[in-house]
Amino acid sequence: MSGPLAGIKILDAGAFTVGPAACSLLGLMGAEAIRIEPPNLDGLLFVGTIAGGSGTSYISSHYNKKSIVLDLRDPKGREIGIKLVKWADVLVNNRRLGALDRIGFGYKDLAKMNPRIIYIESTSYGTTGPWSKYAAADHFVQAASGFASVNGKEGGEAEILRYATNADYTATLIILNAAIAGLIAREKTGKGQRIDTSHLQGTIAVQTSRLAEFFVSGKNPPLMGSVSSRIAPSQSFKTQDNKYINISADREEYWVKICKALELDALIDDPRFSTNEKRLKNRKELIPLIEEKVADKPAYWWMLHFDRCGVPHGFNYDYVDLIRDPHINENKWLYDMDSSYGILKGYAAPWEFSKTPAEEMTPTVKYDRDRDEILAMLE
Repeated sequence: MSGPLAGIKILDAGAFTVGPAACSLLGLMGAEAIRIEPPNLDGLLFVGTIAGGSGTSYISSHYNKKSIVLDLRDPKGREIGIKLVKWADVLVNNRRLGALDRIGFGYKDLAKMNPRIIYIESTSYGTTGPWSKYAAADHFVQAASGFASVNGKEGGEAEILRYATNADYTATLIILNAAIAGLIAREKTGKGQRIDTSHLQGTIAVQTSRLAEFFVSGKNPPLMGSVSSRIAPSQSFKTQDNKYINISADREEYWVKICKALELDALIDDPRFSTNEKRLKNRKELIPLIEEKVADKPAYWWMLHFDRCGVPHGFNYDYVDLIRDPHINENKWLYDMDSSYGILKGYAAPWEFSKTPAEEMTPTVKYDRDRDEILAMLE
C-alpha cells in the first residue's frame, strides 16, 4: 500500500451504498479495507442491472476491499468479529439505528474491545426524533430534505434526481471526511470515538444556497430547470444537433463577450439587460433571443467558438460522449479492468497526492472470497 492512509485498517459493516462506498474510497487512499458481509447477503447483490450474476450497484460500491461472510449472532462468527474489531482503526455502519447494538457490536461494546476504534454511524434520519427509527434510500432523502422541491422544469412538477445517488454519495463523502478527521483527532488524543452523521443531515447541508434564498424571502424557491436563480444568463441552451451547451455570465465582462459571440451587440447597452439585476428581472425577454441564436449551430461548433471568444461555457455530455472524450482518455480517468464479474470500467482515484499516490482501483471480489486469508491474518 502506498496511499496516504497506508497502514490504516477499515471494517465495512454497512449496507447498500452509503457506508460501503466510503470504505472503498478509504481503500483508494491506501487503507486496508475488509467487508463483513452478512449471511443473508447485501440487498444490492440482487437489484438493478446484473453483471456476472451480481447487481452493478453492489459491484460499484465494494472495490478495493477483501470480503468475508460473518454471522455476528453466531458464537463462531462473533469470535471472528471481535478479532476484526481489535484489528481495525475505523468501523463504518450505516444500517438501521441500533442494528449493531442489538447484537453486541454497537459503539459501547466495541470501545471496550478496542478503545482506539473510530466508530462511524451514518443513519438515515439521525439518532433521535420521530424519524430516527426509519430506514431510507436516496430518493426518499431527496424528497424529505426539500431537495426535490427545487428541482424540475419551470412550470413542471418537482423531481428527484433519478439513478444518480445524489444523496447517497453526499453521505458517503461525509463518512470519508469523518473517518479522516477521527484519525487525526486520535493522533492528538490517543483515543477513539463515536461519530454520528445522517443521510438527511448531509442532504440538507449541500443545499445552502437555495436554503439561503428561502431564509431571506420566506418563500420556497421556484422550479427553474437548469436556470440559475442568481445569474442571467446562466443555463443550458439547445443547439442545432439537439444537444445542450451551458453559458454563464457571472461577471459583467462575460455578458459583453456573450453578446459579441452571439452577434447580439445591441443587447450590451440595452437598458433591459445592462446589469445582472435587470437581466434577472427581464429574463423572459432575454432568453428567447439567446435560444434563437444558439439553435442555429451544433454544440461542438459553439464549444470551439465560445472558447475563442472567452465565453464561460460547459458541455452537456451523455455517457457515450463522456467515454469518448479525448480529455477523459488522455488523463486515464476511466479504464478497463478484468474481474470475476467480467471486464469492468474502473476509474482513477479522484485525488492526486504528490508523495503518497493513491492506490489503483481493484475490482470488487465475490463475497467471502478472502475468508481464508483474513482468518490467517487474524491468527
